[in-house]
Amino acid sequence: MLEAFFTSLLILVCVGVLAFTGLAVKKLYQGQR
Repeated sequence: MLEAFFTSLLILVCVGVLAFTGLAVKKLYQGQR
C-alpha cells in the first residue's frame, strides 16, 4: 500500500514539473516574439 502511495506521489510530482516547465517555456517563447 505504501509503495502505491509513493508511486502516485511520484507521478503527481512529475506531472506538476512537466506542467510548470511547459508554462515557463510558453512564457519565454511568447516573450521572445
